[in-house]
Amino acid sequence: MQIGVRRRAIVVSALGLAFLLIAAAIGLALSGASGKGATSVVPRVGQDHWHARIAFYVRGAKQPNAPTWEGGVHTHGDGIIHIHPFNDFEEGRGARLVKWFEYGGGQLTADTIRWPGSQHSYTNGEPCNDFTLGVIHVYVNGDPVFDWSEYIPQDGDSIVIDFGPLP
Repeated sequence: MQIGVRRRAIVVSALGLAFLLIAAAIGLALSGASGKGATSVVPRVGQDHWHARIAFYVRGAKQPNAPTWEGGVHTHGDGIIHIHPFNDFEEGRGARLVKWFEYGGGQLTADTIRWPGSQHSYTNGEPCNDFTLGVIHVYVNGDPVFDWSEYIPQDGDSIVIDFGPLP
């Protein structure tokens, strides 16, 4: 009888451990599944000074860097997003990539991009030169970002935005 109780305790312990390992694996997978759109570290006024490289391509051709503008989330026309918020509205969600576009006079939505300093907009579904349809693609450190509306560039990130056919 005592052996049966001990065996049952071992089985219950093993099942409990297996459950915890599976739950931990699922938790890790889900935390990574949100991609770069769910950034946990946000820049704060007077505390942070970050830099992220940014490049924009249209149908494979690199476009000129965005021009210089002032503010706590800006560029010097050097292909780098400079993030050191001066005002409350520039910290946290105010430092999102879509806000950088706004501050520079551009636009980045789920289906349209207008590079800061440019008058031309590109919209998903617009024909490319090879008769394929163009789509906006955003990559951070080589990984695709699908919800760039919430992405906050982090210090040292490398951002590539491409308008072109599906890969």
